[in-house]
Amino acid sequence: MTAEFGLSWLSMQCDGMEQTLTVAELDCLVESSTKGALLMIAARSVTDVPAPGHTLLGPDVRGLLESPLDDPVLRTVWVGGAETAFDPDWDKECMRDWLAGIEAAWLEAERLADPHFVPPLPAQAPDPGLRAAVLEAIGRVAPRLTAATEDRVWPPKLTGLVPALTEVVEKVDADLGFRLFLRALKASALPIDPHDHQAFLAVGERFGYPDLVDEGYLHVVPAVP
Repeated sequence: MTAEFGLSWLSMQCDGMEQTLTVAELDCLVESSTKGALLMIAARSVTDVPAPGHTLLGPDVRGLLESPLDDPVLRTVWVGGAETAFDPDWDKECMRDWLAGIEAAWLEAERLADPHFVPPLPAQAPDPGLRAAVLEAIGRVAPRLTAATEDRVWPPKLTGLVPALTEVVEKVDADLGFRLFLRALKASALPIDPHDHQAFLAVGERFGYPDLVDEGYLHVVPAVP
């Protein structure tokens, strides 16, 4: 049972590795294909994510596929929350191809479970106030998140994460952008002070998932140096 859903659930699975992947997925990752392992995980979402959350992976992916975002931007927001082994650059593949494969694997698994399954539509434009709230949340830690992802040796530095997340919020979906932002905070283990945590919690409550912003999910500390 997990509070995560949609593409952020897939990102979480690809960040935990030994803690989150099945033996078959790990074997595929090591012995065969990174993309093949990723598609196995996408199909597993149908059984592992409680309803209705498992139905939301497709709409998250479809929203990105139909967006005007460049492939490097899509790759950046994905790698920002996943283990470096799941970077399409290692296989010299484009992120859009990976996303199309994820959508196909998910849809096939949904229709194996329910032959009459109809995919939900991608998210509609949210209240402009929600978009502004997410952008404000990102802005609260933007310099530190940039430093944490660009000024490092390992995992490989990731440039442009904050602008890429901002593009998702502005041009695709504020909800997905916020969830990918939370994944980036988690994957980078960025220390979050109580004031910022309360601000993030307020946004999570507006979206209906405050549990994704609780202290057990993010690295909340008494004070940030």
